[in-house]
Amino acid sequence: MNNKMTSQTIKLLPVGELLVGGYQRPTNTAQVEKIASSFDEAKLGLPIVSERCGQYHLLDGAHRTAALRKLGYTHVMCIVLQGLTYPDEAEYFRTQNENMRPLTRYNLFKAGLESGDELCVQIDKITRANGFVVGMSNKSYNNISAIYALMTICTVYGYETLDMTFKLLRDTWEGINNVTRREFLVGTAEFVHRFGAAYFTERMRFKNISEIWQDYLAESSHSNRTSSDPAMRRAFCRVLVRHYNKGLSANSKKRLVMED
Repeated sequence: MNNKMTSQTIKLLPVGELLVGGYQRPTNTAQVEKIASSFDEAKLGLPIVSERCGQYHLLDGAHRTAALRKLGYTHVMCIVLQGLTYPDEAEYFRTQNENMRPLTRYNLFKAGLESGDELCVQIDKITRANGFVVGMSNKSYNNISAIYALMTICTVYGYETLDMTFKLLRDTWEGINNVTRREFLVGTAEFVHRFGAAYFTERMRFKNISEIWQDYLAESSHSNRTSSDPAMRRAFCRVLVRHYNKGLSANSKKRLVMED
């Protein structure tokens, strides 16, 4: 966003003309009700909008504006920014710190995607190409909510590793929900980083996912299981290698040796 091209004014605008962009969080009805029930005009603050193509797009204050609509207000005083493109607006929303609720990983990812952030765009492209989609819930196999794990894989290992990780997970454990949780994602990425595809699908297809998970819990005595923790990624990879090697003779060419 080029600040030199952006001007700022304060205007009284019709509440009904304030639009919510695609990068915004879904409206939280409970929060709107809370604002409306204890409404104090003196504490309202000024919603921030972008004037683009003759329309006003909310950057900050969507819930406050919804509360105003509920209370019957027709106009509201706003800070109006001019000179922003749609990607600029999404980037502004992603980086500004004045939201009343903390942004979730999904909120940040979606805004980054809308603003053209390379990491978010590449993750979305690779994820969709492999039949998955980034979302807020992992209740179904194809939805992946472990966004930070995807970002970790790309920044630590690269985009090609994320692509190969998805391919192995789909080819090996199609339809099994737990394999798209963060530990499986980054642990498999560590495997790919060390060994490539090897004979992963051939060796792992009929392995018991629950056993792999329980072995990992026993393996990882450390309490830090965040995606960014190298020890966690190595621990899960060790478990995968151990299950991969089960049934192979000591001198098998397929056998893998993991070195820390």
